Amino acid sequence: MSLKVDLQCPKCYKKVEKLLCKFPRESSIIEIRDQVYDEKNNIVTITVVCCVTLRSSDKLCCKGCGAIKSIAIVEPPKPKPPKKPKPKEPESRPTNCVSFKFNI
Repeated sequence: MSLKVDLQCPKCYKKVEKLLCKFPRESSIIEIRDQVYDEKNNIVTITVVCCVTLRSSDKLCCKGCGAIKSIAIVEPPKPKPPKKPKPKEPESRPTNCVSFKFNI
C-alpha cells in the first residue's frame, strides 16, 4: 500500500510515523509489517497483511486526520513458479558390448 503524505512537513511526518507505529497494537484488522519512507517523492510504502484492504485503507485515512492525502493499493508481484528439474535420461549400454542369445 502506498500513502501519499507531505513528508517535508514535520507535523505530518510525525503524525504518520506515530499512526503507523501504533496501528498493529490497536487493531486486529490490519498488520503493518514494513515501512519505507521516500522523502523525495513524498510517499510512504507499507507492507500490509489484512483481510479487507478497502476497510483498512479507510481506517488509515480516518486516523491520519488529513495528513494522508491519498492511498494507493499496490498488489505484490507474484512469485515465479519454480523450475522443474529435467528428467534423467536412462543410461545407455556401452556400444562395444556384444549380447548373445542361446537356444537349447
